[in-house]
Amino acid sequence: MSYYELWTILNSWRREFTSGEFARTFSSNNPRKVLHDMARKGMLEHVEYGKYRVRSVGDYVRAKNDVGAGYELLKKAEYPYALTGGDGVFVWTGGGYNADRFFGFYPIHIKVLKPDVAKWKSFFRKARRKVFLADEKPKETLFSVFYVLYPESRIEAETVAGLRVEPLKETVEFCRRHIYTYEPALEMLDEEYHLSLKVKYRNR
Repeated sequence: MSYYELWTILNSWRREFTSGEFARTFSSNNPRKVLHDMARKGMLEHVEYGKYRVRSVGDYVRAKNDVGAGYELLKKAEYPYALTGGDGVFVWTGGGYNADRFFGFYPIHIKVLKPDVAKWKSFFRKARRKVFLADEKPKETLFSVFYVLYPESRIEAETVAGLRVEPLKETVEFCRRHIYTYEPALEMLDEEYHLSLKVKYRNR
């Protein structure tokens, strides 16, 4: 039986239970490991010592797609980075413009130093987050919040709202390169930072 099948059964069994109750009800060679693994995967919540709560499907999906938590995690990182591309736009517009992402599919794009790639992968995996290199072809279907790393020899970054992001000029250049998607963002940036870009979104 897979953990997902067991999770479905637990949802119909009890909302909360102890490890002892679980061991007496479900035959397993190592019930503590099963509960630990399911809690690590987000299917169970470890309430207190020896006691667990079953997460509903809704709670599980919301936890996996918590965009705010995805960005907050970066504030705990000890290595240099710069949010880039659409994330540069998102940060510089104060969250006012967000494109090419939606609930259930939310890549966060980050420039990192080449020597730090292994450290970043370890950092995200310890936080139980998926991470891929930009030129890597994922071996699985991507969903929820995940991270895309862009290894660089050098990084320029500024701090905006507690996050490290590439300079505004690079974000403006990104918008210009992808004008059909980011023309509205250019107008927002122009108004916010007085860039004299003379951009007027034609569908306004």
